[in-house]
Amino acid sequence: MLNKNFLAQILFSLAVFLTVFATSVSAVGIPPRFPSCSDPEGNLKVSYPSGTHGIPGKIEPYTGSDKVYSLSDGNLTQCFCPETGAGGIQTNWWKIPALTSGEIEDFKTQGWTFVPDGLAWGLDPVAYLAKNYDYTCRAIGGGATVGDILGLAATGNIGLIYSFLLIGLLSLMIGYLLRVKRV
Repeated sequence: MLNKNFLAQILFSLAVFLTVFATSVSAVGIPPRFPSCSDPEGNLKVSYPSGTHGIPGKIEPYTGSDKVYSLSDGNLTQCFCPETGAGGIQTNWWKIPALTSGEIEDFKTQGWTFVPDGLAWGLDPVAYLAKNYDYTCRAIGGGATVGDILGLAATGNIGLIYSFLLIGLLSLMIGYLLRVKRV
């Protein structure tokens, strides 16, 4: 009776654990790598030495210089430097025609701004996610980045973690069952 009860408790605990934690972790795509405005890559799409510019996710207009670089995967990097001061804004434009609304909501919680149609920003007429980062503009050229963390390292996946957890629980159950048989 004790063995069945103990086994049922372990299975119930495992089911609750996986239900709670597996639903809170979603398998969302990983954003592409974007170059820094301090060392821009790609083809220069537009360059405005001065003028009023918009920054996605910001309401107020910004005056200064603006350069947009087109990357090989269809994404873009926008480098804005204000007329006064050195506090520039780098915007990473991620073209996302295939993401689901749930995935978009997940990225919005990570600081991304959803742009349903890039046409209003002079881009292709598809959906984008945009994320802003501060960087320090230089007098000539791009700028030097301030210590931003632009992403997390890919250290494994949740399947591997769950498999280790399952192996550990199975080992505990087998050890307990072997101990009970000896007594």
